[in-house]
Amino acid sequence: MYDKENLKNIKEVRIITLGEPDVGKTSIIRRFVNDVFKGDKVTLGIEFSFKIVELEGNRKIKLSVIDTNGQEKYRALPLNYFKKADVVLFVFALNDSVSFEKIGQWIDRFNNNNGKNVKKMFLIGNKSDLVKVIKQKEIDDFANKYGLTYMETSAKTKNQINELFTIIAEEAYEELERKSSMSVGTQKNKIVQKTNINNKSKSNDCC
Repeated sequence: MYDKENLKNIKEVRIITLGEPDVGKTSIIRRFVNDVFKGDKVTLGIEFSFKIVELEGNRKIKLSVIDTNGQEKYRALPLNYFKKADVVLFVFALNDSVSFEKIGQWIDRFNNNNGKNVKKMFLIGNKSDLVKVIKQKEIDDFANKYGLTYMETSAKTKNQINELFTIIAEEAYEELERKSSMSVGTQKNKIVQKTNINNKSKSNDCC
């Protein structure tokens, strides 16, 4: 278990799920966080959950997930949540061609509402345990068009659920480490510059 003090020291990445109702967004999250599957029963409201993922090399990262959870049915999703996302999962059901056709609308809505600073976008074809009605070429072309990483999952069978979030955790951790290194480097440069200026000023005072 992690107490509040320990959680403060763990790097965090925020994930949001978007897509049509009944594609399994909530089921994906519940399978990942609690390893349970309760089907596609829709409940209204924004749900927040998190899980600490432990990576190789004793590295840990907190994946915080914002589940839109039925809000998309009424287009009532608060747009400020778009701004908070580091990673977005655009989810459709492999047995529902309409849910796939509407993903483009979700991408446009996300990008038009300050979602352009997101670090990574995934296209998730869920319900891989059911009959697939969408041609793979259509999916691949769509993913390439929008620069999305595509994965197929099944919340019911757990197919590629852990793999998906491990990829997110690995990439997010590396990105946060890179930013942290750049920040430290920038601070060191400022200190060096300030020291040089002070030394130059002292030198001029002496002459």
